[in-house]
Amino acid sequence: MYPLRPLKVYVLDRVQDNPAWVARVERILGGIAERPDEIVTVTEANLPEAVAELKALWPPADVPDGVPPTFLRPIVFTTSHLDDEAPDVDALLERCPEGTLGIARAVLGLIERVRPTHMRESDAERNHVCWPTHDFGTMNGCPHGCHYCGEGKSGCCIVTAVNLEEFMDRVVGPTVEQFPWQKCFRMIGWGADHLTFEPENGAFDLFTRKLAEYPDRYAYFHTASSNVDWIADLPRRDRLIGVWSVTCEGVARLLEGGTGHAADRFEAGRKCQEMGVPIRYKFKPIIPIRGWREDYAQAIEQMLRRSKPESVGFCVAMWMPWEELARRVDPDLLDPDLVAAARDAADELKNVRTGPFPHAVRADIYRHFIREVRRWDSDVPLYVSTESREMWDELAGELGQKPQAYVCACSSVAIPGRRLALSKGCPASTYLPPEARPCPAQPTEE
Repeated sequence: MYPLRPLKVYVLDRVQDNPAWVARVERILGGIAERPDEIVTVTEANLPEAVAELKALWPPADVPDGVPPTFLRPIVFTTSHLDDEAPDVDALLERCPEGTLGIARAVLGLIERVRPTHMRESDAERNHVCWPTHDFGTMNGCPHGCHYCGEGKSGCCIVTAVNLEEFMDRVVGPTVEQFPWQKCFRMIGWGADHLTFEPENGAFDLFTRKLAEYPDRYAYFHTASSNVDWIADLPRRDRLIGVWSVTCEGVARLLEGGTGHAADRFEAGRKCQEMGVPIRYKFKPIIPIRGWREDYAQAIEQMLRRSKPESVGFCVAMWMPWEELARRVDPDLLDPDLVAAARDAADELKNVRTGPFPHAVRADIYRHFIREVRRWDSDVPLYVSTESREMWDELAGELGQKPQAYVCACSSVAIPGRRLALSKGCPASTYLPPEARPCPAQPTEE
């Protein structure tokens, strides 16, 4: 796992009730670079003080030379609450200081277990094109510290649940059975990157073993990490698909302080491909820094010289108004012409999910990426990720795929081999409106 140096470690008291959970904590603490002298046991009695301290610890006043600041984030070990009925913790939360309720809920194990993502109704409302899916998470927070990610830039801690065996049986298995149309599942977490805690955490060993109990079901990791050597020892890596969020060297250096070099992810993809694990890349988000055309062109050449991905996707930075992006990313780092375009369109795109860059700007960026990929690979499926219907209408011919049913990196039906496993429950992407096909949230028989 990553050589983390957490300022402090907290363990919810109920973690100590199970030897397997205690062993997982010890493995993780044995894998970090520096174990704090003190480990705080969190109880209902001291929860308010613990969450207040967690908030006050970040950001750190002192950072050792050569250590990414986000490697210092405190780590909290908890157990994910798995019962359908949420516990009544209102009285407990009322005792917590203002601004700490989200932290307190995570510390208590109230981490979202399954999230329905890109359902047809929501994508139609937001004008997004993607694939409906159900994602899993046992972790909040990340050591990467990517500036464009709210949790990455300002999150005060990493909270991870350790009751993973129970999670697989009580959450993953029932979800797979409830949605038979879904073939591929992400263990993605919330503002998290599970790979940064592997193999000590053991999440993907358990996840792949659980999905191997069902015919033709696959597990995704979705990462910005190059920590993959441990995958060679997974007994069921035949059920694993690797997905990377990739970028150019300038963005990795300036805005993704904990991820390492951009090329590290392409090398990780090469390693996984040699292990027999299908690999896929997303340039997501594309940050148009000064000199972005040349920098991303070099990254694309490195990517395709080292490996042969099953797909390559593109998504310009979006999901927020210009003012918010400018708070997260210093505008002086960005292409001044594109900054001017975003500022000029700020009022028009304030409530548009594909903002802050106008359609024409994003289309020009995508065409540059398409041309550069095609210089090195004429066959790899290309797509735009979580983009608008209008963008797909304009670029479908150049991408070479149809927006109704396209091969991408981490959809619910993108099985290995550049194939789609479509069924009555999920016969098309969300390019089609909700009334055009059955809603995957209410699956029909295959």
